[in-house]
Amino acid sequence: MNTKFEVKEMHLEKAISRLNNIHWSSVGTAANIENADLGYEFLRRLACFFKERQLTPKPPGLSNIADLLGDAEGEIELSEYCSSEAIQFLNGDPNVQRMIKYYLQLARYAEKNSDAQQYLTVYDPLITIIEREGLFSITLREFVVKNGGSYPLSGWYERFIEKTPLDISNLK
Repeated sequence: MNTKFEVKEMHLEKAISRLNNIHWSSVGTAANIENADLGYEFLRRLACFFKERQLTPKPPGLSNIADLLGDAEGEIELSEYCSSEAIQFLNGDPNVQRMIKYYLQLARYAEKNSDAQQYLTVYDPLITIIEREGLFSITLREFVVKNGGSYPLSGWYERFIEKTPLDISNLK
């Protein structure tokens, strides 16, 4: 008897668990300047994604990786995945809400498209900022890590494509 066992990746389940374990009422209260390193690493990883996939870079706040990879299912409805505490916070912060949707959409897409799973790490620094009670804001002009610094987004891709990776494992 031939039995084929498939190991189903649980990217979406892990992403949901990670988000729902955040103490959303404390987000934005940390004054940790190391969060700026997480912002740097997000921009570097995003630049690497565009280079690797040979795509024209988009502004970081509009870089929905799942869409760029061809996800046809569309946008995530947060109420299907996030706790009421998360929803309440995210409804008040459209910048963070958009990035959380992108993260969840990519996790959902990676369930069926294993080549996409490697790109979940692009959003990881942003989630880590929030887990550490930090906060960020991404506009078309700048990426700001509250109490950590800001990165002008004019020419961001050219500035970050050749940057050295930072070890952010000790920042979690």
